[in-house]
Amino acid sequence: MKHFNGIGWCSDCKTFTCLNCAEEKIVREEFLVYDYYYNIPCNRCGKLNPALDFAECEGTHPLQTGDLQATGEVQVWTPSSSDEMEPQVFPHRSWGSERILSLGKPLNIERLESLEELNPKTTWDALASTWVENVRRGDEYHQTNIIQPEVYRLLDTQKGDIILDVACGEGAVARHLARCGAKVTGIDISKMLDYAIVKEKEEMLGIDYQKLNAEELQKKFGEAVFDKVVCNMALMDIADYKTTLKQISRVLKDDGIFVFSITHPAFVFPSCRGIIVPNDSERNEDRIRFIIDYFDERPSIISDFSWLPAPFLQFHRPISSYVNVLVKNHFVIVEMSEPQVSKDLVERFPREAYWDDERRPEFLFVKAVKNSSI
Repeated sequence: MKHFNGIGWCSDCKTFTCLNCAEEKIVREEFLVYDYYYNIPCNRCGKLNPALDFAECEGTHPLQTGDLQATGEVQVWTPSSSDEMEPQVFPHRSWGSERILSLGKPLNIERLESLEELNPKTTWDALASTWVENVRRGDEYHQTNIIQPEVYRLLDTQKGDIILDVACGEGAVARHLARCGAKVTGIDISKMLDYAIVKEKEEMLGIDYQKLNAEELQKKFGEAVFDKVVCNMALMDIADYKTTLKQISRVLKDDGIFVFSITHPAFVFPSCRGIIVPNDSERNEDRIRFIIDYFDERPSIISDFSWLPAPFLQFHRPISSYVNVLVKNHFVIVEMSEPQVSKDLVERFPREAYWDDERRPEFLFVKAVKNSSI
């Protein structure tokens, strides 16, 4: 079942098709309070049909044309009696953000006082197989279309560059850099690295993979041995980012380049909460986002992504925390990037981009140069 703005009706086949079963097209046309609707191809014949919100407006909804007849009893809402009302709690959900959160279904995010049995390795060990399958199937819209292209632009890999890929995961970035002519070393602590090693045996790109904690680079590498270091979408998954950045500075040559990407600290969970109202709508403009815990640096467990087999652990920090640690470790920031999606991506991936990625950045990219004299 989907919200009616994500379902189309085919009058020829007398059947519904939802956005889960077809590749929709965005049609820019004003109706009611909206400026677009989805055209959804019939899962049987392929005919494009407007989503039911637009169909109702133009009079082609199946209940308007007689294709379908309403059945069943009509349920009328009535107020709860006083003995059915819940006792009030603090903070009451009618207050500010609590009231807004109560309107939809927010992510289940738990702030932790300590890690206890949880740590980044155990988390990614549990997620590894599903994550790799998803990425290699090409389903990772953000990595393919936004994250990796921006990382490659900032890193500007040249033939012969000696590059360290910190927390390299299953090796997608490392393989790209090797194909560009760089000599690449990839390190990771989780089972994700096992998939990278298998891929290297198949492609033989000359990548040196080592199972190593990002906080312990001194165990394998001397000082000033790399021209460039990259850490793609991983610093927010590393418990001790201060030690990690110190170690990266240590292994990087003077005037060497360090590029990292993270989920945006201000606009993405856990500091920023988002809900859809109504919670089954397929329209991005129905999504509400607000900052709730920006200064809270306790680790978080996020457990509401149905396609993942286990919850994942994340470490949020304010932007200033990253910047101050970079400066302390002799880095000069030369560029920061918060990409806005292109018009082409909006047209190709409207559900991901329209009224969403084109309005706020979901990721933060930083390019820094090491300067030991500061």
